[in-house]
Amino acid sequence: MDTDVCATNIIHKEKVAIIKNNLNDKDLSSLLVLGKCFVDSSRIKIFYALETYKEMCVCDLAAILDASIATTSHHLRFLKKHGMTKSRKDGKMVYYSLANEDVLSAIRAFLKLSESLSVKS
Repeated sequence: MDTDVCATNIIHKEKVAIIKNNLNDKDLSSLLVLGKCFVDSSRIKIFYALETYKEMCVCDLAAILDASIATTSHHLRFLKKHGMTKSRKDGKMVYYSLANEDVLSAIRAFLKLSESLSVKS
């Protein structure tokens, strides 16, 4: 018998009703977009690099990803569009960094959490 599921089906109607009502009032679209920022291993590597060095040029990030500049730029534009990174141009170079301290704190929390999880792929 599977011990991770209830042995009987008893619905706690009050709890279910409260949560369903609360969820109806919430817009989860930004949370879904945030999930897309973390679902791709290249984006996670970008986050790690920017958490480590604060600011990096597109060329260096592409080298870290072993990806083309075009592919890397695509990921960076996605992250910038959704408020996770920002960029600045210096001559012919474009440098990216994390958008703000909240993003930096979130990245650090995710990295720390990932170290303590025992996830099997």
